[in-house]
Amino acid sequence: MRSHSTRYPRSSWKWILVTILVLLNPQGSILEAQSSSSSLALEPTSIDLGRVGHGDKRLLEFQIINMTKEPVQITSIRPSCGCIKMRPHDVRTPLGPGERRKFQFVLSLGRGWGAFSKKVEVLIGNLPVVRLPVLANFHPTVRPSSRDLVLSTSTAGPTAGSSQILELTQSGTTAPPTIEKLKSSAPHFKVRLLDPKGNRARIEVTATEGIARGRFVGQIDGLCNGLPFIMPIRGRAFGLVVHQPQSWNLNQVSQSGFAESTLKLRRADGKALKVLASSLELTRSPTGLDISFAMQSLDDGSVEIRAYIADPFPTTAGGIYGKLKLTLDTGESKPLVVDLLGVIRIRSNR
Repeated sequence: MRSHSTRYPRSSWKWILVTILVLLNPQGSILEAQSSSSSLALEPTSIDLGRVGHGDKRLLEFQIINMTKEPVQITSIRPSCGCIKMRPHDVRTPLGPGERRKFQFVLSLGRGWGAFSKKVEVLIGNLPVVRLPVLANFHPTVRPSSRDLVLSTSTAGPTAGSSQILELTQSGTTAPPTIEKLKSSAPHFKVRLLDPKGNRARIEVTATEGIARGRFVGQIDGLCNGLPFIMPIRGRAFGLVVHQPQSWNLNQVSQSGFAESTLKLRRADGKALKVLASSLELTRSPTGLDISFAMQSLDDGSVEIRAYIADPFPTTAGGIYGKLKLTLDTGESKPLVVDLLGVIRIRSNR
């Protein structure tokens, strides 16, 4: 007996396959099942801005091209970074066969140094079908000695930590980068260009008297090799007593004993300082953590404080956060409060 089989036209197999895919993935759509990395193209395929400075904004555009003979529904266009903001655009209307559609976005250039690499993704369904690389190079060949300047000063008078020197080193040459049009964001930040050393440009930044007590922020800016640069400033204006670091980080602690990081206090007027009492309030710490403090008076009149982690050492890891309150012989009614933080790490062989 001859068996009979149903023969489908070759063109029907495409729709049978699509139906199977939709049944296997009811959340998807026919357009998503048909899409592939070749369904869309970008023009240009990447955007490279080359040499750039800080703080600029660029309006950039690209086109999405439907490479198929069917409409394609774009789900969304997703930048990889908050520095890329898409201008108002329409993805609700499907992209027709062979259609080109223009899209724009604003790129905000921050305060980086070196290579910059972000992207814009075009999604169909939940899948990024094509990606547009967005590239740039912040101040090529120039590297700063730090990414921000941390200053300390006092409302009672200038301190040794009120000035910092920023160095900008230019690689591949013996000449320093050219620095022009230096200025600060506020009158209590003074900035001046020092004599260069070899291929290093040197900029001195000073926090002067007159800053309100508490934490402060600011910046200096200018031109480096003709490109804008910005250097953030942060710090604290203390009262009569100055402490370094501004927040005491014990860093990673993995055994009992004295932590490597220390806290140093000094009077802004240069007189000798004495700690009368201390107390610690921990708001977060591993169970069983016991910290005490040792005070040592130094020859210059300052006080160095060390943290001692007692036995038994905690058996669980975790973060440390608290406030160290210090009563001093300065006559001030309120104790000095210093943030204390760190991390307990458990050694693998314990």
